[in-house]
Amino acid sequence: MKLPSIQRLAAAAWATAQRFPVVLVCAIVAAVGATRAIEGEGTLDDLRIVAAASLGLPLLTGLTLFAERRRLGAWQRWALQALGVAALALFYWRWPNWSESATGLRYFQLSATLHLFVAFIAYLGVRESNGFWQFNRTLFFRFGLGVIYTYVLWGGLSVAMLGMDNLFGMDIDEESYPQLLFLLGFVFQTWFVLSGVPRDFERLDRRDDYPAGLRVFAQYVLLPLVAVYLTILTAYLGRVVITTTWPSGWIGYLVSALAAFGIFSLLLVHPRRGQEDHAWIDTYARVFWIVILPAVAMLLLAIGQRIGQYGITEPRYMLLVLAIWLAGTALFYTVSRSREIKGIPLSLAVIGLVTYVGPWSAFDVAERSQVGRLESLLSAHGVLREGRIFPAAIEVPNEDWRQINDVLRYLVEWHGTAGIDAWFEGGLAAVDPLVEWTGPSPGAEVLSRATLIGDHLGLVPAGGLLLGPRGFVDVSPSDGRDAAVPVSGFDHATFDVDLFEEQRVLEADTLEFAATTDSLGTTVRLGGMEIGTALFNELIARAERSGTPTASGRAQLPPDSLRLELSGADLTVRIHVTGLRLQQTENGALKPVRASGTVLLRRDLRLRRDDDTEP
Repeated sequence: MKLPSIQRLAAAAWATAQRFPVVLVCAIVAAVGATRAIEGEGTLDDLRIVAAASLGLPLLTGLTLFAERRRLGAWQRWALQALGVAALALFYWRWPNWSESATGLRYFQLSATLHLFVAFIAYLGVRESNGFWQFNRTLFFRFGLGVIYTYVLWGGLSVAMLGMDNLFGMDIDEESYPQLLFLLGFVFQTWFVLSGVPRDFERLDRRDDYPAGLRVFAQYVLLPLVAVYLTILTAYLGRVVITTTWPSGWIGYLVSALAAFGIFSLLLVHPRRGQEDHAWIDTYARVFWIVILPAVAMLLLAIGQRIGQYGITEPRYMLLVLAIWLAGTALFYTVSRSREIKGIPLSLAVIGLVTYVGPWSAFDVAERSQVGRLESLLSAHGVLREGRIFPAAIEVPNEDWRQINDVLRYLVEWHGTAGIDAWFEGGLAAVDPLVEWTGPSPGAEVLSRATLIGDHLGLVPAGGLLLGPRGFVDVSPSDGRDAAVPVSGFDHATFDVDLFEEQRVLEADTLEFAATTDSLGTTVRLGGMEIGTALFNELIARAERSGTPTASGRAQLPPDSLRLELSGADLTVRIHVTGLRLQQTENGALKPVRASGTVLLRRDLRLRRDDDTEP
């Protein structure tokens, strides 16, 4: 086999650069942004740069393919590229207005939409079913091969760098290895994939080659998986009918996997549909679209139940839209028996774009739904009247209190408080000193802001402390874990002590803490001598009696109520508990499973003076 010359490789690379110049610029910008982010020394928001530039890879590739297929002139091609760059700049500019939680979902949705855009844009309005399949098969194989090449190159170069580091003492930074991976992933792989993008579309439609491995993979790997999922879902459908219970929300994962494997298998064997020796494919296609309908119906029932109980959120909205799309697609192919596959990525891309922007987008609909849900909950308890908040100390059912706090945290984290700002006299700024604007807050501030707003409402749960989703409740001081502790009259202070198992050096001795057998207290020893046992029973009773719930699984007590003190021998120990995690036992009692705090120590003055006079 004749190896390609460096000259031929350079010529192919240059041809690719001439064909996709702006795409490659985006790849380089993304690689530079990623390497700077790893170094942690970038002056710009490197994550925003990487996100915007990486979105430019499918967007600008798709625009180039559209221009080539339409045979547009040079100035029209550059105008399309400029329009794409402007869209990326808009995404970069809008990024700071989104919450940390929403940015990931927005990026994923837009990235998936743009990759689907590349799949069909060259065949928009063109009836070339075989060419469409061959085009996407080529891209799929090229991308997979590029991933393999990238990781092989990265592994080989990483070993070479490691060798130079150890053999020649070149002191290569650890950050260099992930930086190399991002450089190869964004630049090399992008260049490699683009060099294999077909240019002659008419020739593609005349190709009739079909890798036998694809049929084997679809027939003997994907189809058995589809059968397994169908069996599980059919059995579950029977259980739902017999027990007359609502389907579990977890069913969404199985239906999604069933749809993904089933549709993917149909796409892989598409070129052999209609051939006499592959008649099973048409049979499988008809059966698949029919038998998936009951599973989709269960999914819609499960989503509807969750939305009815807790309103719409972005994930529920997207799952609902995809379930409706899947039902419509299944009905279309069942009734029409069409063999057209271009509509699958096209319709998904349209849905992805439509649900991304506008008042009907997942984000706007979810915000309106949760604001409306909060309005209903507060109005039901008389706190919200005629569009205004009237704080009142009212006990509400535990479930309502939990839902109110969940909605507040959701709004603060995902959308900000603009939707409820008008409810408060003088706006939320008069209630929440942390608020600088009504937009979403970073993760560290979400609980604090939601707690401040919740406290202003005056609502308290009727059932005392509320366990969190995992069955715990964390009790902390109302002035915060890091608040100053008065140390007057004490000789030593040690901070952030694990009260269940910790050793701290105190002068020449070792100060030890160990949980009692029943975990209801901590035994304190100094130099092996037991000082005493501090019990948590009273703290637990105070928390249950007067603890202020701030969220499900969280409560606060005044700092003085979280103080323990014990004396023994010549030592007095005061413990300021800063964190106490409680778990409910089988008999319903609360039991500590973790405790931490600040410990103050004071030696008895009389005994210390006697020690000083010893010969």
